[in-house]
Amino acid sequence: MSNSTNRELVKFICYVFLAYLLDKSVKAVPGDYVGRYEILFNCCHTSHSSQDQHLPPSLFHIVDFILCRSCGHEILHPSAIIQVPSKVAHRQRNDTIAGRNGTLIQLFKNPDGAFFEVISATEANLTEVSRPSDLMTWFPGYHWTICVCPMCMKHVGWKYHATSPERRPQSFFGIILDNILQQSEAESIIHIPKAYTS
Repeated sequence: MSNSTNRELVKFICYVFLAYLLDKSVKAVPGDYVGRYEILFNCCHTSHSSQDQHLPPSLFHIVDFILCRSCGHEILHPSAIIQVPSKVAHRQRNDTIAGRNGTLIQLFKNPDGAFFEVISATEANLTEVSRPSDLMTWFPGYHWTICVCPMCMKHVGWKYHATSPERRPQSFFGIILDNILQQSEAESIIHIPKAYTS
């Protein structure tokens, strides 16, 4: 293959890879798809002499989605993580989850004696499978329903609904930390056979 053919192939791969990143895991200005592809075009058409030009750091934000640990289905976006402290928690700690520093993780115990570390989120791609109950609620003033992954039906958490219109937030999800996985964590454990890497 000639050098010009190699350059064209590399340029094509660059287009495909950047298009994947821009559509799947890089957020530009919300809703600005034209802006995303202008960035792609400019990245792939810059000459070697202009490599010192950098895009503003605020333009891109890599998203590390949170997935179902059983099947890999996208459960929530890290921006949905919130803090809803509970006085019923056995322990509270802060940690970094999917790039979110200071994420509140609370330890709860159910009536059967099982312990769960739980994070809270405003939105989650889960299916409610039970009727609301306030029996032994971990968040006083809220009813809860059991939630499962819509793909594999694995129990991933609960949805909490306020019992009064004055309570804030009106609803949120409690997600079981052991039943989720960060996208970057999942990608790091994927095994690629040597035949594909050589």
